Amino acid sequence: MNSISKQDRIKGTLMGAIIGDALGLGPHWIYNPQELVEKFGAWIDDYMAVIPNPRFPAVWASRKDLKLGDVSQTGQVYLLLLESVAVNGKYIESDFTKRFDGLLETLDGTSAGGRYTDEAMIDVWNAKKEGVEWPYAGSYKDTAEAAMRAPIIAALHADDQDAALNTMIGNVALTHCDPVVVGQSTAFGMHIWMLINGIEMKEIAKYYHDHRSEFNIRFKAASNWTGTDAALSLRDHEVSFTDALDRPSVIYDSAHDPRIQIEPAHLVSRLYTPDCRITHLLPAAYYLASRYESDFEMAVLSAINGGGNNMARAALTGALSGAMNGLSGIPERFITGLEDNERILELVESLV
Repeated sequence: MNSISKQDRIKGTLMGAIIGDALGLGPHWIYNPQELVEKFGAWIDDYMAVIPNPRFPAVWASRKDLKLGDVSQTGQVYLLLLESVAVNGKYIESDFTKRFDGLLETLDGTSAGGRYTDEAMIDVWNAKKEGVEWPYAGSYKDTAEAAMRAPIIAALHADDQDAALNTMIGNVALTHCDPVVVGQSTAFGMHIWMLINGIEMKEIAKYYHDHRSEFNIRFKAASNWTGTDAALSLRDHEVSFTDALDRPSVIYDSAHDPRIQIEPAHLVSRLYTPDCRITHLLPAAYYLASRYESDFEMAVLSAINGGGNNMARAALTGALSGAMNGLSGIPERFITGLEDNERILELVESLV
């Protein structure tokens, strides 16, 4: 990993996240492993078309016209942030939220709006409709959309750990105000920051403990926070996520411990449960990125073939594996098959 340049790792994590999102768009939210095989074949290995899903009819209604390589609504928000920091050369919260407002205006507050509106985004949409201003419109849902944006901040501030940490916290809290979710999402982003800077997955816990004094996290969970009061308080308090910072190294060791076997590896999604909770998605992503530490394709496709919310799992795995293997380690077909890939690559290049 250390032979891969920092610039290549930055490009790898940024492209890896959005590629994982787009790979998951077609086979998204099929929880039964056998059903996934019946509908998409024994092994999904590329972008797939969206098909009707009786369990989630709103998914079909909102995505039936999308093309191979298109991104989800979460991917759209990711690209809004990427474009904002690329155009401005820095993170300007008001610029990002203005772009975000433009997307929200195209939605109707139902799950069938846009490219499928998830529960956290519906909460944000409702808050904005009720007149809640940024940055206080965040949701309490424990999903992973904010974590997916964190690699952009990690890349933007790749040379400044403190700026990465504090900017990340603020961006995550725009859409997710639960202190635990903010902590988990920010920890993930800081893991990306460490990988970008050449710290291997197995060394993350050691790095954290060697630099513990630098992680002066400025939030603290408070059980009596409710509604907007929580968001108002969030930026003035501390949330501890020290255990989350340790997590990747423990999972890395487990992935390489011959006494611990998960075969086939994509069924790690069944172990941690294949749903949308960030606390279930992250361990699986860390496992797959560790298990296939030199193989972006196997890591991300294993996330896809695990079913359930494979789109989020693959985006998180793609960000990790992209940071570990660089853009040079991502198969060309995943890059060229991504819709609007030339523009996205230009945005990515501008951050390097």
